[in-house]
Amino acid sequence: MQSRRLGFVASWNMLTGERGWYKPIVVLALLSWVPFLGTIALLGYAYEWARLAAWGVDCAPRRSGIDYGKLLKTGGWAFLILVTMVIVASVITSILFGVDWDLFMPLDFGFVAPWNISGWGILFRIVFTPRVLVGMVCQVFIGAFIIAAMLRGTIYDGFAAGWRLDRLAQMVVCDPGGFMRLVGVSAIGCAAGLMYSWASAAVMGAIASVGISYFEFYDGALYFVFNSEHLLRHLFTLSPTNALGGFLLSTAFSFIGSAVSVAMQLVATHAAGMWFRRFDVGRWGLSSDPLPDGVPHEV
Repeated sequence: MQSRRLGFVASWNMLTGERGWYKPIVVLALLSWVPFLGTIALLGYAYEWARLAAWGVDCAPRRSGIDYGKLLKTGGWAFLILVTMVIVASVITSILFGVDWDLFMPLDFGFVAPWNISGWGILFRIVFTPRVLVGMVCQVFIGAFIIAAMLRGTIYDGFAAGWRLDRLAQMVVCDPGGFMRLVGVSAIGCAAGLMYSWASAAVMGAIASVGISYFEFYDGALYFVFNSEHLLRHLFTLSPTNALGGFLLSTAFSFIGSAVSVAMQLVATHAAGMWFRRFDVGRWGLSSDPLPDGVPHEV
């Protein structure tokens, strides 16, 4: 049965299988614009769905009968695990790949975003140097590991369980193929977000006017750059109608980007739940206990 497989297509089909599947995504995309609370709500919703998948329940995300208190509690634990692991991972990646890789993961996104925003002038890289490429690959692996850590914290309803790196490592060692599938789902989500960012920035730059945006090489990579001075001059010459149209268009692009991020996070967390299902979560003991005998197994 395809819905029980671990992979992007299976989780996407589970997300979109019911009529009106887009409604939670729209609501969560709007909530994601609310600092901190929106992130917590999004994480709680995603990981409560992943919890069900881990326990063997095949269902679409809930749209009714939601326990909002439980959702916020789950999101809070997941958020704390995410923040602390991002800090540790950013220190490690900064040491390995340079200081421009610190704080690499935006906290409103459930997995690693393989691009770096640095100041007003630079939006993203298009051509990758070997060091950047290696760093990105490491980020995707770390991102998948953090997704698993947040789900483990969700299953045990606590912070410490998410930081049981020995048990998470045991899962990876016991089922490297399953973990690689989770990495693949995370990578697809990252690629989707990256491609949308490129496309929306290119369209907005083309619509705005020639000279507002351009490309330049720096440190061996090609950057897309906004000319802020030219942009300000151009904005002050716009008519109110054109200015309003530009504002509405940029808002629409931002909202669509948020919706893409939400959908990809839901797919990635559900895939993590499908991976955890292989380890027979119903037989788990204390957080410190090793995995039960006879796992992992296909479902």
